Amino acid sequence: MEQKMGWIEIKKTFQDEWVALADYKLTGAIEVEGVIIAHHHDKDIFYKDLGQIRDQYPNIAVRFTGPMIKDPEIPLLWQITHTE
Repeated sequence: MEQKMGWIEIKKTFQDEWVALADYKLTGAIEVEGVIIAHHHDKDIFYKDLGQIRDQYPNIAVRFTGPMIKDPEIPLLWQITHTE
């Protein structure tokens, strides 16, 4: 397995990407450290790739390293309920 990465390093290395981590530890509400096993900027491709290796890992954390709120002028609840 690869070396564990902290959340700040993950965000810098995989900017605005979906990441899957194995052998992970939660360090905050969103923050996590662990070993990156999959990553991609396109959500559909990411989940397709992850599906091919999912059985190899019993526990996986999935995060997006980009901004959680796309437009701060629009309420977060509306953004969540109107996202595809």
